[in-house]
Amino acid sequence: MPDKYFVVIVVGPDRSGLITEVTSVIADFGYNIEDMDQVVMHDIFILSLLVNISQDLRSLEKMRSKLEYRCHELGLEVTFYYTGGKK
Repeated sequence: MPDKYFVVIVVGPDRSGLITEVTSVIADFGYNIEDMDQVVMHDIFILSLLVNISQDLRSLEKMRSKLEYRCHELGLEVTFYYTGGKK
């Protein structure tokens, strides 16, 4: 069975600790972050994560909800994209 992936993109005002705040929510659900890119442009933080969700598809909506709530608390916008498998 091929692995399944989710792309998470987070955007908002830059400050210290944002990567930890975002990735810890994902880690709490046991998902593996397989790739990450982060850039700051004119004090705007942009983070993209490739998350392997194959281990537990049942917790995906719960993780999404918790991550959306956490990003809202941090003043960040978050977008999710289901990518299916990675070749």
